[in-house]
Amino acid sequence: MRKYTLLIAALFLAALSAPAQNAFRGAYFMDTYLYGHTMNPALTANRGYASLALGHIDLQTQSNMGVSTFLYPTGSGSVNSFLSESVSAEQFLGKLRKNNIENANVQLDVLNFGFWTKKDQFHSFSLSAHVIENASVPYDLFRFLKTGSSDGNEYSLAGFGERARAYAQMAYGISFPVTDQLRIGGKVKALVGLAYEDVRFDRIDVTLSGERWAVQTDGRMMASNLPVTKSSGSVGVRDLLDVEQLEDIDWSQFRPSGFGAAIDLGTTWDVLPWLQLSASITGLGFIHWKMDANRTTQGSWTYTGFDNISFEGNDNLQAQLDAKFEELNELLRFSPSSGGKAPADFLPATFYLGAKAKPCDWFSAGLLGTARREGQYSWAEVRGALNVEPTHWFGISGSAAYGTFGPKFSSLMNLRLGPFALFLAGELSSPYFVSTEPRAQHKLKDYFLGDVTALPRDNLNVNLMIGLNLVFGRKVGVRVPVVEVEPLE
Repeated sequence: MRKYTLLIAALFLAALSAPAQNAFRGAYFMDTYLYGHTMNPALTANRGYASLALGHIDLQTQSNMGVSTFLYPTGSGSVNSFLSESVSAEQFLGKLRKNNIENANVQLDVLNFGFWTKKDQFHSFSLSAHVIENASVPYDLFRFLKTGSSDGNEYSLAGFGERARAYAQMAYGISFPVTDQLRIGGKVKALVGLAYEDVRFDRIDVTLSGERWAVQTDGRMMASNLPVTKSSGSVGVRDLLDVEQLEDIDWSQFRPSGFGAAIDLGTTWDVLPWLQLSASITGLGFIHWKMDANRTTQGSWTYTGFDNISFEGNDNLQAQLDAKFEELNELLRFSPSSGGKAPADFLPATFYLGAKAKPCDWFSAGLLGTARREGQYSWAEVRGALNVEPTHWFGISGSAAYGTFGPKFSSLMNLRLGPFALFLAGELSSPYFVSTEPRAQHKLKDYFLGDVTALPRDNLNVNLMIGLNLVFGRKVGVRVPVVEVEPLE
């Protein structure tokens, strides 16, 4: 989990692992994948299934930043941080975008089952827990850290923010045919909110004049079931983003803090015997939270707390960032506000559009477009997949995707042994950041204060999925050969 700030999470580990209602998109076109209906409720499993706790565990993080954005190996085998004077501002800032985002989610399914009934209908039910976190870091915040001491510099940090949700979900879905070629599906979800936080700055303008910083801010924070927000005084921005506050929750007094509902809708169309088109939208819904904190930071003032924003050297990077963010914590503070009634929190909607070609029983290929709409945290990608499924008990899939978070490569294996189905899947964005120089690996560990020697080098995209299910019942789509017998004369 993140120890201190939104920035550290976005830069490096993002340890909560994009999307609500997680699903492994690389397996969208696999016939033997049991959970395609999480992306399109019209899709079905080719067997009935049931699982408890271990059926579908999905950890995922996506970012358009990575280790190579912030760490720079040298010819001697050491590693410089982006704050080092040996790394030019042009070299570092040239790797950043106007809006640098990170999406990180964890999904744990407590109970899952799906089954077939008459009239070719497939039903699914799940009880799951979700943690969804989004972060946005504007370009000017990194420019502020790298070049901030120059007199007359102006920075616009609008868009800096984080949103996090934790909720429980109960979902029921059904898929059924309309014609021999057309199938539709739907899913309804009941949601129970557990904790919520939304920190957002619509405006942060900072200008250095002499030894004083002129600051203008317009930001807000809303939260539910988080101890730090219950303080009657002002709260700094780093305090709000410190996940260690979760340790202070009195779980014996814990109560749900919100309720909501959502739906998924989808369809598949067999245009030709070997070609299927599909479309869906998931996560259409909201949670109405009972906010126990509504704070704002507005106004204009001057600040003299910063001694020197730019700093050099390759000593402990976390200590350097801590020192500067302690000052930033004093600069950006939220005060209680009467605010009014909190608006409904609409879940991010995800759109899927797919085309699948299956020229033979054991091989298929597909093209999938995915788009998530969530304001400044939105993203999109296009993915191509190849699937080899020679039998109902074994299948493998490989896919490549490109979009907001850069290139990604994934693979999935499905293995069924008797009544059990095991899924193992992984996705990464690029080769690992591993040097053949032992010294470089040691320096990298020093930066993170942990035993980390291998992290994605470019964009920080990691998706790991594992599932173990009991399968039963009908096998769909398995062709039984017809044997012709010559009549006796």
